[in-house]
Amino acid sequence: MKRVTRLIILLAIPALIAIGLHWHSAPVRAADTASQDNTPQLADPAGLEARGRDVQVIDGDTIMIAGQVLDIAGMDAPELGQQCLHNGSFWDCGMSSAMQLRKYFAMAPFDVHCWPGDQERAGKADDFPIVECGIGERDVAAAMISDGEALPIEGYSHRYDRLSRDADNAGIGIHGGDMIAPSDWRAGKRLEGETGRCLFIADGAGNYISTLDPRFADFASDTKICSDEEARDMSLNYLPPSP
Repeated sequence: MKRVTRLIILLAIPALIAIGLHWHSAPVRAADTASQDNTPQLADPAGLEARGRDVQVIDGDTIMIAGQVLDIAGMDAPELGQQCLHNGSFWDCGMSSAMQLRKYFAMAPFDVHCWPGDQERAGKADDFPIVECGIGERDVAAAMISDGEALPIEGYSHRYDRLSRDADNAGIGIHGGDMIAPSDWRAGKRLEGETGRCLFIADGAGNYISTLDPRFADFASDTKICSDEEARDMSLNYLPPSP
């Protein structure tokens, strides 16, 4: 009997390890609660699926899939035109975060899946659906936070908070220098000597577009917008894809 018990324990250990690894890498899926009636909904309430190369990155925490703009839940990346200070020199940390996010999707070995996030804990405006996204079992927000490309939204996930502390202790990415919190940057605060860059423009027809968008070169505008959130405050919509 003891031999059977020992065998069961030995067989159970690999299974427990596998489960632990799965939860370490799996997306949070923090929001299985019912959403508010006035919260923007996904085109498909069950979630969206796309090939990685078909996911368009607007900034470090905003994407577009099949023409629908989505905010990635649980993280707040530096704004697209934001700069950080490292060893006395400014670097474009906002653009770096956006390009890292684009790299995740462009090199995705599996399809991208996005599903509704927890709106109440999202800490973001509700203009666009809040989503959690995964590439296979890789949680996109967790990867961005671990790589020092974004900060966690306070209270969204304790795991995100832990990952951010680890990145901070290691001085990874935005933790390796001085940075204004993205929320403060959106409010107009800047590092001393930072060159404020506004990398969104309005098209004059009620839409705005990111400099990362392939269509950006087709537009010229004197209306410079500093963040995705600022554009929404101006009641602008992201430029939809051509029919």
